[in-house]
Amino acid sequence: MALTLQNAIGHLFEDITQAAQFTFNENALMRNLVTQYNMQGTPGMTAAVPVYPKATAVGAITGDLSDDSALNTMTSVDIEAQEFGNMTTVLDINAESSPQSVAQDVGRVLGDGVAQAMDEVIVDLFNSGAITEAGPGAGAELTLEHIMKGVANLRNASVPMTGLVCVLHPFQAFNVKKTLLNAGGSLSNNDLANKAGRDYFIGRVAGVDIYESASIDVDGSGDAVGAVFHPQAIGLVMKRDLRIATQRDESARASEVVASAAFGAARLSNAKIAKLTADATLA
Repeated sequence: MALTLQNAIGHLFEDITQAAQFTFNENALMRNLVTQYNMQGTPGMTAAVPVYPKATAVGAITGDLSDDSALNTMTSVDIEAQEFGNMTTVLDINAESSPQSVAQDVGRVLGDGVAQAMDEVIVDLFNSGAITEAGPGAGAELTLEHIMKGVANLRNASVPMTGLVCVLHPFQAFNVKKTLLNAGGSLSNNDLANKAGRDYFIGRVAGVDIYESASIDVDGSGDAVGAVFHPQAIGLVMKRDLRIATQRDESARASEVVASAAFGAARLSNAKIAKLTADATLA
């Protein structure tokens, strides 16, 4: 029995919202690897995240304690949130004939689009001259040694091992995968709960979980910049989570469906990240 237009549209938008929210949460890889700050319900679009320096004057107490001037120089990093979103138009005829499949497909497309936008905002922070380079450089193939070099640089800066991750472009990760498999390694389980974390996990080396992300850009020379970093190296501000809104267009016998979210990201500490510039082409 065919659904009426009213019932079809009602089911459609409920399912779109559920599918979009699920896909957004499942497919956003990078939000699970950085430090998140909830800005929802607060005024303004910019959050000032405090950055605390490392204590320097710690030693045996032989008299009066001296003031640690380093701790008096606390700074902050401003993270500005922006709106990201996309839109599609669902025709009534499609809603009437196949509301369930249309809803799930539209929801997946919208949710995945916003999730990819979030990942791109974060991985774009890898490419900076202010970050220590641990990769082989443009045109050269990335190896496990370069990842371990990045880890060594972070440990030398007293960055905790707990939570260290590595994110690479899939073509950068190709040689790493070969090395792991040839050594009898397993490209399997990690502790992230969402689908992206499970699907894009490559392996664990020197205590670092390695992931691949196609959101990393490849430049005109066929090179890409991945990174090894601690979650505290990058901050993600969530001003508004994924929202689905609709608007009728009776002249077109259709409904516009808009998915949007507001967020922003910035590096909090260059000392807690090492970039990996390497070739990102397949021979």
